[in-house]
Amino acid sequence: MERAAGIERTRRAIVDAARRHLVEVGYHGLSMERVAAEAGVTRVTVYRRFGSKPSLLEAVADDLAGRSEVVPQLREALDRPDAPGAFRGTVSGICRFWGTDPDLLRRLVSLAEVDPEVRDVIAGRERWRLAQVTAAIGRLDGEGRLRPPFGVPEASAVAGAVTSFPSCDAMAADLGVPHADLAGLLIPLLASVADLG
Repeated sequence: MERAAGIERTRRAIVDAARRHLVEVGYHGLSMERVAAEAGVTRVTVYRRFGSKPSLLEAVADDLAGRSEVVPQLREALDRPDAPGAFRGTVSGICRFWGTDPDLLRRLVSLAEVDPEVRDVIAGRERWRLAQVTAAIGRLDGEGRLRPPFGVPEASAVAGAVTSFPSCDAMAADLGVPHADLAGLLIPLLASVADLG
């Protein structure tokens, strides 16, 4: 039991150090040696635990998802019995996720534009987010709630773009509001795509 707790403390220290360095210096500047030193472990420990820089990046991204509880929140939203409630819950859950660690998300999204390893990590997570949006849109379509000229592909593309991190981050900065509060603005905007009443 104590050994398992020690292993988890070490993992936590490494992931926290990697997160800080990733935000400060980016992926190319991320040094396994520097992460190890800040986490109070050896470089060998970092490599033994994570294997490579891309694996460490995956761990940082997984940690972000875990801290935000985005997966269970969006599952819960999509399990709501009414399609409008499922869609509103999905949009709200995404906005809350963006507010979990905007500094890290900013760095990851900008690095994904120029670095293939980061792009791979982000692309899978972005596909998952868009699948959740599309599932909520599909529920609305199943109840005949999409407004012309929107079909599922068009409505999903619009809702996906409006709820993307770059869009939400720009709005939060321009309006001086937390990311989580954006759902109150986005849901009325997206009511032009579907009847959310």
